[in-house]
Amino acid sequence: MKKGLEQENQLVEEAKQDSSKFGLLYDKYVDQIYRYVMRRVNDVEVAEDLVSQTFFDALSHLSSYQFKGYPFSAWLYKIAHNNVLKWYRVNNRVQKIDLEEIAELKSDENIVDGLHAQSEAEAVKAAMFKLDPEDRELIRLKYFEEVSNIEIAEIMGISANNVGVKLYRALKELKQLMN
Repeated sequence: MKKGLEQENQLVEEAKQDSSKFGLLYDKYVDQIYRYVMRRVNDVEVAEDLVSQTFFDALSHLSSYQFKGYPFSAWLYKIAHNNVLKWYRVNNRVQKIDLEEIAELKSDENIVDGLHAQSEAEAVKAAMFKLDPEDRELIRLKYFEEVSNIEIAEIMGISANNVGVKLYRALKELKQLMN
């Protein structure tokens, strides 16, 4: 086990015994979980509520957390992901994609190289909306949140190898949609 993961797992184990230690985990991850949620709901109040719910859920279920070789953040992302999906189901809303985020998309497939003009950003936005929600989420996690394939696997409940295959297919479909 890597030293960083080992230290983090030790902190989680301490938090299981003494809930006041959970504050250290909260401080370590609250900003990145907030960014993740905010990019999905695009509403400050809703994001704050969902982040609070995410950490409440994490603390409430901390005793059931088991280290599986993934960073603790993967578990938090999974909880946040589920809370966002639940919020969308309850509120029957469509996820919005920020054009500025799309312009920052990093791509090994050169899908969005040369994304300089607003019209090109609109084309990416339109193509993203045509993707299956799971494919859209894979692309967001990988390229907007810069989450590793292993963490994405944990968040989405699929194998890391499957993440790579699904991501390849999603990028290929996005490229086709943009042509």
